[in-house]
Amino acid sequence: MNVAAIDLGTTNTKVSIISVDEREARVQLLDSASRRLAAQTPEPKAYEHSPLEIRLCISEMLHHLSRRHRVDAIVLSTYLFATVMVDRSLKPLTNVITWVDERANSYVQLIAGRASELYRRTGCPPIHIYTLPKILWLRHEKPELLRNALVLDGKSLLTSWLLGYPVTDLSTASGTYQLLNISKLAWDPLALEIAAIDESQLPELREAHFLDTISSSAAREIGLEPKTPLILGLFDGGSMVYGLSRGRKDVAVVNLGTSAMLRTVVDRPAVDSSPNMMFQTYYLVDRLWLSGGAISNAGIVVEYILRLLNLDFSALQKIFNSDPLDPGRTPLVVPLLYPERLPSLPQSSRLTIQGVTPEMTRESILWGVVEGVLMLLKLIDESLHANGVDYLEIMVGGGLSQYRGVLKTLASLFNRRLGVVKGVEASHIGQALLALRVLSGGGTEHLLASMIDRSAEHLEPDKALHDLYSRKFAEFKSVLTLYSRNARAAQ
Repeated sequence: MNVAAIDLGTTNTKVSIISVDEREARVQLLDSASRRLAAQTPEPKAYEHSPLEIRLCISEMLHHLSRRHRVDAIVLSTYLFATVMVDRSLKPLTNVITWVDERANSYVQLIAGRASELYRRTGCPPIHIYTLPKILWLRHEKPELLRNALVLDGKSLLTSWLLGYPVTDLSTASGTYQLLNISKLAWDPLALEIAAIDESQLPELREAHFLDTISSSAAREIGLEPKTPLILGLFDGGSMVYGLSRGRKDVAVVNLGTSAMLRTVVDRPAVDSSPNMMFQTYYLVDRLWLSGGAISNAGIVVEYILRLLNLDFSALQKIFNSDPLDPGRTPLVVPLLYPERLPSLPQSSRLTIQGVTPEMTRESILWGVVEGVLMLLKLIDESLHANGVDYLEIMVGGGLSQYRGVLKTLASLFNRRLGVVKGVEASHIGQALLALRVLSGGGTEHLLASMIDRSAEHLEPDKALHDLYSRKFAEFKSVLTLYSRNARAAQ
């Protein structure tokens, strides 16, 4: 069976042809195509993507790949926090507003009085990346857009084109809108009241294994057979967790991409009992949830520092495939290039590099950036542990996971055993598992699970490095505490 996996990402849109062999328990990437999406910045703090460009890119890539490979089904995966307004005929009224866009930031204060209750209901803390603050921003600054608009996410934007009607999976809705009640798995009345919209303006909600067939017009446009099955799929991080954990609650999954995440499967919708609201809980699938969090400042900061230091991406192989530098020889980096998703951090904080000495090199600074990124994730880990959510092992994916030095740093900082699957992207495993479940009638997913266990490489933490990172992490938290104190004093 060949599955076309459509992955709408923050930076790139990608289509992959994945071969799923049930008898051999093998997932293989046959072919792929990727297009970088041009950022639209019509005003300060804006960061949008064109829906028409997304559609054209996916159509062209599917045309190209389907001429070379049979396509038996489509599985969708999209990033969280994409928000787009369309009219009742499903014509876009706005570009896709991404998580990098900061224009809704000042409108988060409008929900401050009900933030704790919203967090308990939706699992989403009060930060600007969600659809709810974007609705409040548009209602105040562009009210004409909302009068008769539908409010869609990245997944329902694709389904409105491919199926002819907007439908999104519960995982994407849970992590995007700040409007979904994570206990009842329905749009939340309080959140809808704050947004001043009703359910008719939002997409239909379904589980990730929902199946339909593409419309005739979409089939002609993308070069596939009419009635090709389409599986709704999970959000990108959820697909990775589904593939690497298979629902196990003793495994956390870390993604180290443009942004980064740490999430673990739980069987109830837990939230942070402290006022910090440090982690989020989103729905996954089949009455399982994901507790953990994501950070905005990960690979995107590494890319920025590479440009700043006049290095290209080829330098990463040499630097990060070696053993980590002694943390005493790297600066303390607080990698807040963009406002962070952790509500306890001041939104005004920005990238800081402290403790640079004449002996430090460009490599020292890059290692400091990676340490800072992983320490942001460690804040989430601490909060999970404090709320009784724990795990024994971490499975890792994403671009930065290809470097052994980065993996060793992560294992040692977290003091956990790491596993990484080589040869296939973790999200592809999740998409393959969903396709097998839906199209083969289930019962064969265990074959792929055994394949994952056989092919995973593991790395143990280094005790000496853990002790060094623990001391540096304490210093890192002290700096963040000082930032928060100064931000409160300035208010």
